[in-house]
Amino acid sequence: MLTADRNGDVFAPPGVRPRIWVAVAILLATVCVALYGAYVLTERERARDVQLLQTRMTVVADSRADAIGRWLEGQYDILDGLADNASLQIYIKVVSASDGEEPLDPDPANLTYLRTLLEATASRSGFQPRVRSPSLPANVRPLGDAGIALIGPQGDVIVATAGMPPLEGRIAAFLDQVPQSERGLLDLSIKTTETPQLGFVVPVLTQEPGEATSRVIARVLGVRSVGTDFYDTLAQPGATAQTAESYLIRQKGGKVEYLTPLKDGSRPLTKRLALNTANLVDVDALSSPGRFHSGRDYAARAVFAVSREIPGTPWALVHKIERAEALAATDDRRNALMAGMALLIVTLAAAFVIVWRYATSLRAEEAARQYKLSSERFAALSELLDTLMDSQPLPIFVTTASGEITFANQRMADLTQVPKEELPGRSLLGMLGQQKGGRYLEIARQVLESGQPRTELSRFRLEEGEELVWRSYHARLSATAEHPGGVLTSIEDLTDLAHERARRERNTSQLIETLVGLVDERDPDSAHQSRYVAWIARKIAQEAGLDASMVEATVQAARLVNIGKIRVPRSLLTKQDRLTQDELRTVHQALDDGPEILKDISFEGPVLETLRQINERVDGRGRPLGLQGDQILLSAQTVALANTFVALVSPRAFRDGKTLEEAESILLEEIGRRFDKRIVFAFLSYLANKGGRDDWSRMVDAESV
Repeated sequence: MLTADRNGDVFAPPGVRPRIWVAVAILLATVCVALYGAYVLTERERARDVQLLQTRMTVVADSRADAIGRWLEGQYDILDGLADNASLQIYIKVVSASDGEEPLDPDPANLTYLRTLLEATASRSGFQPRVRSPSLPANVRPLGDAGIALIGPQGDVIVATAGMPPLEGRIAAFLDQVPQSERGLLDLSIKTTETPQLGFVVPVLTQEPGEATSRVIARVLGVRSVGTDFYDTLAQPGATAQTAESYLIRQKGGKVEYLTPLKDGSRPLTKRLALNTANLVDVDALSSPGRFHSGRDYAARAVFAVSREIPGTPWALVHKIERAEALAATDDRRNALMAGMALLIVTLAAAFVIVWRYATSLRAEEAARQYKLSSERFAALSELLDTLMDSQPLPIFVTTASGEITFANQRMADLTQVPKEELPGRSLLGMLGQQKGGRYLEIARQVLESGQPRTELSRFRLEEGEELVWRSYHARLSATAEHPGGVLTSIEDLTDLAHERARRERNTSQLIETLVGLVDERDPDSAHQSRYVAWIARKIAQEAGLDASMVEATVQAARLVNIGKIRVPRSLLTKQDRLTQDELRTVHQALDDGPEILKDISFEGPVLETLRQINERVDGRGRPLGLQGDQILLSAQTVALANTFVALVSPRAFRDGKTLEEAESILLEEIGRRFDKRIVFAFLSYLANKGGRDDWSRMVDAESV
């Protein structure tokens, strides 16, 4: 207690002053622990929210990139329809000169037919000027900004629609750069109007009897204005975020050029920013498309973004959302919590100043009364701090290296079913049991030794056969003269989430088996093929050293390797003769589109991407994207090799199955062309050294019984 000397001055006896400082230090340490715990919890929530945001933005970016790709492919399909038109090919041969000879029939009526066909196609497909040019004298060609033209092999115009711009400047350079036998894209530009133009060219191929290959007799060039039908592909249906935006960009010289309308009112192709603009997400999107970005947008606002490369174009798609909107809820929770803690510290400091002032300035009786009041205030603050920690949704406790609990909140008391005030001084092993307590005591000692915080996922088996899944966070608290230090631990029960995840995996497995059964019913020749492919794929993946998660993703993809056959007419699947080229194209297209049937199913691992790449070749001549080398997933190579092997050794209606030796020889020949040598050697090693031949024979014999 405080006393007064004979002059009336108040002072604290020697034994009282240290106790005051000890009390203040304990309160400050407790506040620091609370602040640190609040900070850790809010940061974990922020990281989780960012991860969820990234997942949502990735889905939107993939959806918009796919929509743009479909729109571009639709334009090519229009011109391909003209190029494949048999009547158009005949008329081209009739009216076009060849090798210096005169046309077979230069009758103007033939050109009129071709022009009418082009005009009709342009009118219904958008390859026509937005505003028709007024009629001009017969010897003056009207200027246009869109149209379709047939170009001869020498670059001469066979016939064109009325609005077709002249073949000069960038259009002529474009035609010179694109090989005559390939498709090409004339990139966006603004020339005669304020509306961007986009061009496409496809070859007109024909093959005469006796000719070994097709030859180019002309090219179809289409130029069109780009408007809302193109820009609307960037709008995500059902989007609710106010600041979300998707747009296209490309690199032009040393700048980023924006190809589509922006929310700041910028028109297409009017906004450009330097590539060295600090922290610009669009620069990262051009240099590393396909990633999650954080930085500034074109208006210098802090944003998150996801980018995607648009195949066949120099464009990159950017989907972004302002950081403030994305993390608004998280920031509000953190600010409220930190503000409350700051208020607590200020209140504590004010109370300390008041106590100190009264302890040094008032007479003994008044000082004693004030000391009592200040003690009550400290008790109230401690109660407030306890209330704050007790309001946390997770069990929180502090333990020493010896396993003694020095602090616990109410959630910890509820978990151990021991009153909170009795927990300090208790043993962690005694409160949580040997299994859980021993686990967390071991982690606490490791954290104390390393000084680094840790997040751990632990599974505990109960006597009833059930399993608990707990995620815990552990942070070291430094020792002080008054406090021995220890480890702050918080526990989050993820048991329900783990059970839900297991249920989803079971449902996915059952769905896969159902789909595989449908395929086997439609194609009797390939019954059990997907099971064989999955079995072989697992052996190859394990032999190649893929990790457990990738092995399971590979096996799931292998089970679904024939999913595209659902869309193949049954008449083709059961046909006894070899398929024609058109029928093969139908089957190949159905198999390539097979992964799209599964796009709404959530898989663990790159199952869909594996299915999309199983027809790629390491030499770059595969389909649909022409990937090569390490661009192709090892899981896709594994499934493709397993599928090829099963197809080779399995009999078909039109041929007998190959022997294992013949199949191995064929696979060796495909190294460097169809397959990567690592996958082939892994498979052959399994067959030769791991009993693969006997395993295969036993499985086939079992199926034949």
